[in-house]
Amino acid sequence: MKMKKISLVVVLILTGFITNDVVVHADDHEHKDKKHEKYKEYKDYKGHDDDDDDEKYYYDDEKEGETYYFQDAVSTKGTWNIWTRTVAADKEVLPFTSSQKVTLKVEGTNKELSFFVIPKDGELFVPGKAVAQVLGAKATFYKASKILDIQNEANELIYRAGTNVVYDNNVKTPSPAQVFYMNEELYVPISTITNGLGYIAEWQENNQTFVCQPITN
Repeated sequence: MKMKKISLVVVLILTGFITNDVVVHADDHEHKDKKHEKYKEYKDYKGHDDDDDDEKYYYDDEKEGETYYFQDAVSTKGTWNIWTRTVAADKEVLPFTSSQKVTLKVEGTNKELSFFVIPKDGELFVPGKAVAQVLGAKATFYKASKILDIQNEANELIYRAGTNVVYDNNVKTPSPAQVFYMNEELYVPISTITNGLGYIAEWQENNQTFVCQPITN
């Protein structure tokens, strides 16, 4: 009788170990499935506003640092105010090379904005949300994910800090340089945001102003 009880205890203990092992492996497998699940589109959020840090964007690890590399570069010379939608290894000289305060005006309107421009990586970086709004677009910045979603009637642009990828109307497209987060703003190359919203920016040295004109086909 004692031997039967001992055997039963041993069986129960072994069963416990096996069950625990199965549970652990099941959890691990489920975690891996979620980790490698194809991420949803950048705009797959649940309507949170830009003050909500609980918004959810879904990525797998490989997508978090999306990058276009120089082996993808083309020989066309990059221009600070024209978004070629390619990665250019060779870039034109910028109109200025130190950070400075400038004005941006929209031609034919009374809309204007003053802000600091940051020259970096052969591009002129501007605060994306503020510039989008002066160009008449709706801009929402998601702090937790550091994602900027910009929309006007015709176009949508989605940026994420630390990447040189722009989702241009849901098409993954190269940005000429990585966007970055600074002073609670996402800074983007001026060519991508102006061209992406249907404008081209021209620099006026005499009054330190960018004048944005609609792109005509």
